[in-house]
Amino acid sequence: MGLFSKKDPCAICGGKVSGLFPRKIEKQLICKECYGVVDLPASVENGMTLTDFKAYRAFREENQLLKEDFRVNEHPHFAFYEFAIDTEHRLFCTTLQLDKTIFKGEQIKSFVIREDTKPLFEGGPDGLIRHASMVPQTARALGPQIAQYKMQREMFRAMERQADLQDPERKNPRPVEPRFDIPEPFGKYYLEIRFEHPYWKEFKEDESGPTFSTWDPDVASYLRDYDNQFQKIEQLARALMAVAFPGAPEINVDECGTGAQAATRAASAAPVDAVAEIKKYKELLDQDLITEEEFTAKKRQLLGI
Repeated sequence: MGLFSKKDPCAICGGKVSGLFPRKIEKQLICKECYGVVDLPASVENGMTLTDFKAYRAFREENQLLKEDFRVNEHPHFAFYEFAIDTEHRLFCTTLQLDKTIFKGEQIKSFVIREDTKPLFEGGPDGLIRHASMVPQTARALGPQIAQYKMQREMFRAMERQADLQDPERKNPRPVEPRFDIPEPFGKYYLEIRFEHPYWKEFKEDESGPTFSTWDPDVASYLRDYDNQFQKIEQLARALMAVAFPGAPEINVDECGTGAQAATRAASAAPVDAVAEIKKYKELLDQDLITEEEFTAKKRQLLGI
């Protein structure tokens, strides 16, 4: 069959299928209107049957109705994403245009943000665990190496200037200037959000960390860039907590501690009347402000079970 041979009709609406490379599911053609915007993990989309896709279209139409209530009050950035956050209605979307899947807060099971392999923020029903970063300390420790590199570079350039003065027309191959090859304290931030969702189990993305300038490497400049990026990461972590686990505590952990140890210290420092707190959350449940699952999880947390 040639490129311009008559195509079979759309397997969903029976209409005309246009384009040289139309979408197919189970080898059946799907028109652009029926296929629409598909926001699925590749493993799910590639393994769909026509029945699965029809069910997804129904889910997509229902999911997009959440746009009517969505009120963006935060839009943190990560990598190429500008997330849409609605803390009032506890909704989350990976695009500010709301043209992708809209997640409900209760569908987020947990999340973690790492500096390479080291956790920086961990969010879950028990709270936001903030791990102390070793990046500033590591960057400052690189100061002597950077100073030595700058001295070597200046010596090299001074010798080259002197050689040019002595022989302005020298034709011998010029020596290579010393290269800056000191690695940064870490390479990337990694974000992982885990869901309880019919189609999404996790969302993963990474973002490069700050780098030293190859022209003028400087620890102070690196730390300023790091602080600016860290603040954006922190904003994202807190926004996700506000959507997924509102009211959960923040727990600070130093490099020698653990989340459990920090939680124990926090509990002993600020005792809570569990019965009174449970009554408050029961009132929220009766007013349909939280779900039954959220109430049960909070009650178990307060009772320590």
